[in-house]
Amino acid sequence: SRRIGAFRVEAAAFYSDVQDAIVAVRPVGFPANATQRRNLGDGKYYGGEIALSWQPASTLELGVNYTYIRREFDITPQAAETVPVFALTDVPTHKGFAYARWSPVERLSIYPNLDFASKRTTLDTFVPGAPVGTVRYYRTGGYVQANLRVDYEVFDNVEIGVGARNIFDKYYVLTDGFPEPGRSFFASIRARY
Repeated sequence: SRRIGAFRVEAAAFYSDVQDAIVAVRPVGFPANATQRRNLGDGKYYGGEIALSWQPASTLELGVNYTYIRREFDITPQAAETVPVFALTDVPTHKGFAYARWSPVERLSIYPNLDFASKRTTLDTFVPGAPVGTVRYYRTGGYVQANLRVDYEVFDNVEIGVGARNIFDKYYVLTDGFPEPGRSFFASIRARY
């Protein structure tokens, strides 16, 4: 991380080499919808993250962070095994967050933010018209979600707040069969001592 005047830059890189990961295989003679777990997978997960914040005035801060994640996975089955259809799930390649913190008057803070992510792979375990046990992988849509929080410090160390999540009521799914919540509102009170 480094601070340059009113800017702060942070970066991180990561790399994981996974060996003998557990995967589902179907040994010879097993029924079509039965599997057994074995250590046959090798994976490499890597990427990086960068964050930038800027404080042009004491009452305003702007920031953004971005994460890139790449995953590769290989399975080497033995001769007497079949690997059912397999894909890595639940992690987007691109993900980020942008925010502002604005204090137009003393004790009042306004926090608009955007949360965004690219498509991700999920598993559909109910495929109409297909035999029981059939699985299908598909890509969910990417999304951008807008949120807002407003806090007011009523006394020293006592703060009340209101806000909204998913302001534009964006429909999106991260895992098959479980849509994420639509627009919601909240109120909070926080005391520090």
